[in-house]
Amino acid sequence: MDERTKARTNRRLALQAELDAGKSGGERNRLGQFATPPALAEEMLRLAGALLPRNAPVRFLDPAFGTGAFYAALLASFPAGRVTSAQGYEVDPHYGGPAGALWAGTGLDLVLGDFTQAVAPVAECEKATLVVCNPPYVRHHHLDVETKGRLRAASLQASGVDLNGLAGLYCHFVCLCQPWMAKGALAMWLVPSEFMDVNYGRPLKEYLLRKVTLLRIHRFDPSDVQFGDALVSSAVVCFVNSPPRRDQAVDFTFGGTLQRPRHRRTWPAEELDAAGKWTGLALAGSSGRPAGDRAKLADLFAIRRGIATGSNEFFVMGEAAASIAGIPRRFLRPILPSPRYLPSDEIAADAEGNPLIERRLFLLDCRLPPEQIRQRYLSLWRYLSSEAAQRIRDRYLCRHRTLIAPTAGAGQRLCFVRAMMCSWSSCGRSLNICE
Repeated sequence: MDERTKARTNRRLALQAELDAGKSGGERNRLGQFATPPALAEEMLRLAGALLPRNAPVRFLDPAFGTGAFYAALLASFPAGRVTSAQGYEVDPHYGGPAGALWAGTGLDLVLGDFTQAVAPVAECEKATLVVCNPPYVRHHHLDVETKGRLRAASLQASGVDLNGLAGLYCHFVCLCQPWMAKGALAMWLVPSEFMDVNYGRPLKEYLLRKVTLLRIHRFDPSDVQFGDALVSSAVVCFVNSPPRRDQAVDFTFGGTLQRPRHRRTWPAEELDAAGKWTGLALAGSSGRPAGDRAKLADLFAIRRGIATGSNEFFVMGEAAASIAGIPRRFLRPILPSPRYLPSDEIAADAEGNPLIERRLFLLDCRLPPEQIRQRYLSLWRYLSSEAAQRIRDRYLCRHRTLIAPTAGAGQRLCFVRAMMCSWSSCGRSLNICE
């Protein structure tokens, strides 16, 4: 790196801090503006230099330029004569204006505008051979309906990928960039790693397996958050804009750095099609089990995300509330509260299986027919016949559960909780088993 480039890089870091301070954390979070750490940007560009054909001309593109972390790393990592063109897009003039002034005279073509609405070049010689980007981490609920519709249509036209409404803006950036890349171009995307496991990420994974040649995905350790102001687990996705080969293998790395990951596994691309989730592949063997045959929680427990009761205030209660209502202990199933109320990762239990924690909660779990409840457990019957029970009987979850007991009489509707725990609610002659 020459002295002039080093001086500009130092000014960029000061400028980044100044511009970030000019916005609130909430505003930057909504707009997904999280600057790439300089060391990571430099590491990504060094990797790009190793993957690109030696001495091949570089036409650089960053669709979410910010103040130019990747451009600074490009100038530091590649000889000046090798970079024949460099283009960036920045939608926010708060960052784009000062960045344009900072990099003036370096050959950068910085467009102050929305990349998602820009028109890609037609001539192959004008398309990028190197795309490096940290796209906005904007979640779907910060995008209005009209914007979602426009992005979905544009992504489908650009790449053939039909993203659903839950996809974050970063997914659209990857797809929209397809017509901007020359044949054989290298792309490196710094994105949230969640796309590898969630349903909305499936179309993006299909794109990586079928439209391009996926080389590597490096997932950073979640405990080592890359952005000090964004609580996300990040990944670097690296691919070449060419059809995948039949024998293509993909490197999955985890932890450490790009150059020195703590774990590495190579997977045939054809096996990735059948793998539902990708985040653990760097740690897994060909059988899908973790390296070293270590047991997983799923080998020991039936794991469910939670219990949808339809009315937590009615079906979930503490010991004092259960005692006041006269609920027999046999119909109270102990459950764990929200993680924020747990003092540690290990929860002990008493002889009856109740968790030894301060905030003890119980789920009302009764599977007896209503007549038996009325005859044998009058206090429970009164609770299930209360005004509160009447208010929840027509809620969505109570009305839409599958009928599971053929013994239910006429007019009786049944629903049951996701974890197979049933609770009864009654109002007159109409009976509900509500989640």
